[in-house]
Amino acid sequence: MVRYSDHTAVWVALLRGVNLGARNRVGMPQLRVALGEAGFADVRTHLQSGNVVVESGDAAADEVAKRVADVVREGFGLDVPVVMRSPDELRAVLDWCPFPEAAEQDPSAVHVLHLTDKPARARAAAFVADDWSPDEVAWRGRELVMRYGNGMRNSRLQYAPALKRLGVDGTARNWRTLKALVDLTT
Repeated sequence: MVRYSDHTAVWVALLRGVNLGARNRVGMPQLRVALGEAGFADVRTHLQSGNVVVESGDAAADEVAKRVADVVREGFGLDVPVVMRSPDELRAVLDWCPFPEAAEQDPSAVHVLHLTDKPARARAAAFVADDWSPDEVAWRGRELVMRYGNGMRNSRLQYAPALKRLGVDGTARNWRTLKALVDLTT
């Protein structure tokens, strides 16, 4: 975990399902203000899709996630899952990179499904073992990485069914966004 002082840690909050078309609208400038008023420091956002970097005195990811979710619920009327990761955890995903060539050539074709918990080993192994051709899937801990061979739109490999089969909640970001979030934490 990156620490800026003995009492402050940097966290990346990934909000699921915000600003998808006209639904679940959350203005990032308003979210930054609301999180600042709730006691978070150095609040930064990336894009309009619920990517937030904060500094917090809380050392537990679940506590920070709960506080961010409370701000979104109270300030915007939305009850959305918040997946919390430390910068080190996100860097570890970048270092792991099960599809390095695709991530380099077309980072928007590689997506990371950040899970709230580790799925049961048997469920995750069965999911990964399925034939997803022309797509590919890799799993490690609380991350499922998907490489779309012909784009996500027509793929059988979609987020909601994946989460249902894995039995956990989560949210996805493409490789380009993941790299940008790590850059925001340095």
